[in-house]
Amino acid sequence: MMQIKTVGKKIVQALSMAIVIIEIVIIAVLVITKMSGGVPSLFGHNFYVIASPSMSPELEVGDIIVSKKYDGGELAVGDVVEFVGKSGEIKGKLITHKIVSITGEGEDRVIVTKGTANTEPDAPITPNDIVAVMKYKTVVIDKIFALITTTPGFICLVMLPLAAIIISEIVRLAIDIKREKDGGQDNE
Repeated sequence: MMQIKTVGKKIVQALSMAIVIIEIVIIAVLVITKMSGGVPSLFGHNFYVIASPSMSPELEVGDIIVSKKYDGGELAVGDVVEFVGKSGEIKGKLITHKIVSITGEGEDRVIVTKGTANTEPDAPITPNDIVAVMKYKTVVIDKIFALITTTPGFICLVMLPLAAIIISEIVRLAIDIKREKDGGQDNE
């Protein structure tokens, strides 16, 4: 019975450690990608931080949305898309706006987008200009991500738990070594 408890405890510890390591790796990849100026991406989905109030109240500044890379599939009026702006103050910037109209067929489609808080639509774009299509807005990740991108937040949410794991493993290893040493002396 004692052996089953020990095996079960070791399995739970291993699974817990694996989950923590996976979480740390995912968060680290997202933070490093964001800090290097890239778009954080995981399993074909991009994470975008809303930077302007143009989509308010649907999307607020600081919200994080998860979008699937656009592969040339169907688009519909009402879809929220990420694209590179073509003119004016949005030229060259990655923009997240809603599709308000689509005309034409295939690659000849002309797409008009607009921020929900904006009065004027954006300059027309084509499907080739679309980078990704929004799938959903995160609920909690945006708060964690905003905290983690600050130095104190990164230390509190990543480095301290990682240090605690390392210290607990060192203590466990020291206890195991001491037990083996004490057990070896009793047998002599």
